[in-house]
Amino acid sequence: MKAIITMTLTAMLMASVMAEDEGRSEMSNFIGGVYRGEGSFAMTRNVANGSSGSIIRSGNTFFTPEGVCRKVGNTYLSYDGVVVSTGKSFVGYDHFVAKAGNTYVGDYTSVGTGSTILRPSWASR
Repeated sequence: MKAIITMTLTAMLMASVMAEDEGRSEMSNFIGGVYRGEGSFAMTRNVANGSSGSIIRSGNTFFTPEGVCRKVGNTYLSYDGVVVSTGKSFVGYDHFVAKAGNTYVGDYTSVGTGSTILRPSWASR
């Protein structure tokens, strides 16, 4: 009985950790590939705090300082236009971002380091 309870609790813990990683990955993809604001961000699963404000994720909706963005399938509909994710790249009307590991390269470069995304800002130019 003790072994069954231990296995059940372990499975529940692993599921919550995997959900946290998936949420953080989704937030990383949004900030690195879609969001065009400046500054670095410290992230949790549903919130990213940065020097230019906070980004809050609620399901497939992202609330940014500039406006609202909605993910539908592999397409992001935002205040700034439409961006399509192909898994390793993000393509919009006037920009392209390629993802290589934890690095996003395009008009700007973003580097993910666990729960932080480092991006150029006006102060780093």
